[in-house]
Amino acid sequence: MTEQSRVNVQEIYSDIADSYDEWREENPRGRLVSDHDIHMFNSIFPKELGDGEVLEIGAGTGRFTLPVLERGVAFTATDVNESMLESLKVKVEECGFADKCKVQTADIFNLDFDDSSFGFIFTLHVIPRFQSLSDQVAAIKEIARVLKPGGRLLFNYSNRTSLYGLLRKKHVAKHSEIKAALKDANMRIVTMRGKWLMSRLLVNRLPLFLGKLVGLTDRAMSRFLPGFAWDVYIIAEKQ
Repeated sequence: MTEQSRVNVQEIYSDIADSYDEWREENPRGRLVSDHDIHMFNSIFPKELGDGEVLEIGAGTGRFTLPVLERGVAFTATDVNESMLESLKVKVEECGFADKCKVQTADIFNLDFDDSSFGFIFTLHVIPRFQSLSDQVAAIKEIARVLKPGGRLLFNYSNRTSLYGLLRKKHVAKHSEIKAALKDANMRIVTMRGKWLMSRLLVNRLPLFLGKLVGLTDRAMSRFLPGFAWDVYIIAEKQ
């Protein structure tokens, strides 16, 4: 992976910040996909976080930030793009969570935090955006640096060896490679969930009622061999 690939991802999301929420909030299919992602997130997010500070990396405009704040968790939400964070700040303030959420810029590859600073870190739909395995491994390694021993990381990745991965040929990480990256960062997998069917690509091509059926089916399958699903949600613990 080159540094340029990281820059490209950052530039793309900076350019679309103003319209980032439009599809997910105003389009019925977008709402369906977004609600499914939030359901997946809620199904794996721990009920108890234990001791230590909490960090979100790649918060964007708050799709996963707000559900966590609604649970009563106080934490730091970060993103590399200030335009995204401006939208997030407005939402946090409007929902009355300004005193519970510190919003600041941060680069997943160069986090401005000391080693072992956080007891729990979550980052959703961030690692899969980097289209090289070396980038994804580098991101995991940097996150592990700021995670306390015994702390946990919740993230997802797009599985190259899934059916979607084989057909689309865009996913860069195999499950075995992500598992190896976690091991090298002194982490182990403790929980997994998987998305087998639900995707923006599929839902945009189906009648809405079939998209809803796909979502219900996908939820029922989320615990079935998640390491073979196309979108894998993982909680890993630092040793």
